[in-house]
Amino acid sequence: DDFIDSTSFFGCSKKTILSKEFKGGDIVNIFGGTELNLSQADINGRAELEITTVFGGTKLVVPSNWEVKSEVVTIFGGLEDKRSLVPGSEQPGKLLLLKGTVIFGGIDIKSF
Repeated sequence: DDFIDSTSFFGCSKKTILSKEFKGGDIVNIFGGTELNLSQADINGRAELEITTVFGGTKLVVPSNWEVKSEVVTIFGGLEDKRSLVPGSEQPGKLLLLKGTVIFGGIDIKSF
């Protein structure tokens, strides 16, 4: 699918995206979590993920050549990009934009 819609209440969701034209989607975690593997996906231009997390977490596995930009608001939470980036390895035209709110939770971004 080109869009993801994931909601977790007191549970966990694990998804692998295979789309070669991933557009983004919505992730909602309340006392739960989502693990989204985008390592086999591709984007053309920009993809936007709206993430809302309250007492939970989101793990994103993102190719290291994608640019990740965050506009996420964190309140007693955090966002950490743990990818090992090589300068100049980002491909122009591949932007993953993260939006949303994290309250007492977190977002971890990793590469494969």
